[in-house]
Amino acid sequence: MILRRLAQSLKEQNWTAITIEFVLLVLGVFLGIQAANWNEARGDRSREAVYLASLMQDLRSDIDEIDEVKRVSTLRLSAMGYLLTQATGAPLPSGFDSARGRIEIEPTPAYAADDPNSIGVAMFILTTLDGNRLAYDTMINTGGIGVIRDDALLRAIQSYYSSVDKVRTFEAALEINRVKLVDAQQQAGLSPVDAMTSPQMIAAFADHPALLAAAKNYWLYTNRHLKLMNDLRAAAEHVVDDIGQRTKP
Repeated sequence: MILRRLAQSLKEQNWTAITIEFVLLVLGVFLGIQAANWNEARGDRSREAVYLASLMQDLRSDIDEIDEVKRVSTLRLSAMGYLLTQATGAPLPSGFDSARGRIEIEPTPAYAADDPNSIGVAMFILTTLDGNRLAYDTMINTGGIGVIRDDALLRAIQSYYSSVDKVRTFEAALEINRVKLVDAQQQAGLSPVDAMTSPQMIAAFADHPALLAAAKNYWLYTNRHLKLMNDLRAAAEHVVDDIGQRTKP
């Protein structure tokens, strides 16, 4: 309609009408673009809210899983520390100096020598992180990551899942050292499920240098695992808090 009137005004050389029609045309186009942009922005905000809610749910699930991994790793580190201390007759170091700096041994409760559970099983059990990343992977695969407006929050989310990937890579090395310890036990005629008391297990390890060496390596890897879990839990809590602050009504 506007274009038809503009054409008629041009034909009649009605410059006032031409100006008015032209302004109305430009204004209509501008308002149409603005409306489209507003609708798109509203859709992005809706998608962002859905993604953040899903991310928070996944992260809270991760925290529960991390707590279980930490519980098992703490028990394993405590049990192995007790066994190695008793079998060698010497205290374990509280840390090591390395090319990466000081490596501290994570504090754990003292292992109960009268624990009715087998110390061999305590050393054998390994729980690793599966993680819950459906929301994050969906964001990546659908390009939805671009709807997160807060750059700092986005970096924290990306950093957290990068740390998860590093943990899972480390856990592959941890599993290798676990297998080495089990192999050393089998060669010594031992099994993690043998019904051996703590003193019997300590005596068996004390008589086999290869067992002690494998146990020390696994002890160090377990310590690193627990450290990574502590750091990962703190990172997950930080992201959950950030999302909570940014999604308050």
